[in-house]
Amino acid sequence: MTRAFLAGLFSVIAVSIVFSQEPELGAPLDPAQFTFHRTVPGGARVPVALQLDAFALAHSRGPSEHFADVRILDSSNRQVPYVIEHRDDPLVVPLAPERADAPATSPASIKRSNWSTYRLRLPCADLPASQIAIETSARVFQRGVQLAVLRQADRHSRAPRLETVAAATWGHVATDEDAAVALTLSVIPGDASELWLSIDEGDNSVLPITAVRLLLPSYRVRFYRPTPSPLLLVYGRTDVLAPRYDLALVSGDLLNADAAEVTPSAERPTDTRRSQLISPTQFWIFLSIAVAVLLALIVHLTRRRT
Repeated sequence: MTRAFLAGLFSVIAVSIVFSQEPELGAPLDPAQFTFHRTVPGGARVPVALQLDAFALAHSRGPSEHFADVRILDSSNRQVPYVIEHRDDPLVVPLAPERADAPATSPASIKRSNWSTYRLRLPCADLPASQIAIETSARVFQRGVQLAVLRQADRHSRAPRLETVAAATWGHVATDEDAAVALTLSVIPGDASELWLSIDEGDNSVLPITAVRLLLPSYRVRFYRPTPSPLLLVYGRTDVLAPRYDLALVSGDLLNADAAEVTPSAERPTDTRRSQLISPTQFWIFLSIAVAVLLALIVHLTRRRT
């Protein structure tokens, strides 16, 4: 046996020993207290890696708060301990550029004469800081490129306007058949659900755009599946602290273990009405009746004294 084979064998044995004693489930939580939920498919009781997609990044408290509100629950609503893995490779989301007229003007558009404008529809709003990668099949070119978001009329402007969030000069001179390097622009989409890509063509024909990709920060939730049954991924809550699981003590073993890749179901808003004793409408009706009765009682007592 080679030294590499023995090292690999010992690594597998070590990981097996760690997971032979299953991590204890955490305290129960009411899933109705979280805004969104998704089903995690069942399977073998092995280490699992679950990619947090664009919707989870946008609707949870995200990387800036270490995903403090993300929880995985079993069928009894007990917490399944997990660790967060940050991956170097980004989460790539293809975007389909749509040729369209600019929906509003911007200060930079006053002198525009030959610009191409594209609408880029994002998966959702409230995405974290990310990048937009743009590719072309052209070999000799130089263009000014801008990314903007549409801002509605407010106290700063009486009319909708395009606000530039990123800009660069993109060029390539081919000495052979090498393709142009993709242009990558850093953006913080904020509450925008779409971006507007503008290219200054000068006196040239339209630059062919072959691909546009959204590059999001990539995070995976790693955990040991406690049961073959489906689990529940929940997030969207502001009043909880980041979880502190004992599993973090052996996080290195879990992060290095071979894991089964799983994809949760589509994001669904949670019906929180079940967790409320009365609805907001009922509350205000009851409060109004109580106030009316109290006022009537005060008037009656005042008249009796006079």
